[in-house]
Amino acid sequence: MDNKVILSAGLVGLAGYLPAKKIPNSEEFSKFLEEETTLHPDYIASIKESGCLPGTIETNYDGWESQPWFDSWLKSLPSKKQSDAFQGTKERRRVPLDPCSVKNSLYPHPMLSSDAETLAGALAIFNSNINKSEIDLVLVSSLVPDRHVPLNASLVQHKLGLNAGAYNVDTCCSSFVTMMEVASTYVRCGLKKKVLIIASSLDSIVNDKSTYYSVDTGDAAVAGIVAEEQEGYGYLSSCSTSHGSRHSAIIFQKRKPNLLVTTTQCQSYDHDYVTFHDMEMCREIACNAQQDMKEVVEKALTKAGFTIKDIDFLVTHQPVSWAANAWREALGVPKEKTYESFEKYANIACCSTATNLLEAIEKNLIKKDDKVMVASSGAGENHIALLHKISPSFVENVR
Repeated sequence: MDNKVILSAGLVGLAGYLPAKKIPNSEEFSKFLEEETTLHPDYIASIKESGCLPGTIETNYDGWESQPWFDSWLKSLPSKKQSDAFQGTKERRRVPLDPCSVKNSLYPHPMLSSDAETLAGALAIFNSNINKSEIDLVLVSSLVPDRHVPLNASLVQHKLGLNAGAYNVDTCCSSFVTMMEVASTYVRCGLKKKVLIIASSLDSIVNDKSTYYSVDTGDAAVAGIVAEEQEGYGYLSSCSTSHGSRHSAIIFQKRKPNLLVTTTQCQSYDHDYVTFHDMEMCREIACNAQQDMKEVVEKALTKAGFTIKDIDFLVTHQPVSWAANAWREALGVPKEKTYESFEKYANIACCSTATNLLEAIEKNLIKKDDKVMVASSGAGENHIALLHKISPSFVENVR
């Protein structure tokens, strides 16, 4: 394509693979998956039969209270956590087991992240009614990639049957917003025409249920399509910062579960688990959370010539139950101008902001012409804020 400057670009489509969510047009979507992707037939059959996306809703009772080790888990919690063990969560979504591993392995594993990403990407393309041949770049962020090398982007491009470039972008939980910024820039300068951005967080793969924070995390994958927009809509401005001194706060660590009774004859239970590694750094993150978010939001607004009062809606990440409200209060945004889904999905990492944006539009909380601030933190430690004006066509594609 000819390189040209396009002043307006942004999200024109958005969809989420939220396990067990009912979807309209499930028959047509199943057919699309069969014809356009290499997704495993068992996943497609599940959608066709149930009318819902594959996976389950895990309640606190299912995951913890009904388990024989629940009392031991409760006693192992820090004393201040024992009176409120579930910390604001009531349920979370879980992906199904991978069908190939079910049939061929003694120890089946959860769905691969690349399959979750393929489902989300396919749903975004299907709902937006675009010709997938127009997509010329795929950006992917996998909190838990299929492999460390190579990462998932090219595999997802292949599974979606796209003739496009593909690479990974990672700023942990803030990755979807980062990809919005990168993709919007490519389209605005004419380098790309349509960019598919996909993020996944399959916590089931790395969840140690014997930790106190295991109740706060769930599974999801999200996808958006960034393309040229009507003048004045889409991306307006953004700002990002990083505090690498906090890099060791939250990590994946190969270790045994906290609750484990074993013998020398048992298999090894060492596994990569989400771990609060450096507690001093974790406390520093919490103490600076409001100021760090306020900084990037205010700088993004200043770049666009706006103030906090000009925001029609605020969408943020939801790492813990208190974070979204703390950020809202720090910015001085009224509660009615925000939406969060922590009670239902818990922390879904790089999928949080996109899911909250998606559901706020579906619930008619966000309307056409609204200026929406999308902001997130990310382990590492990263912060980004992006101001996006919602176009009528974007709302139509989402609903």
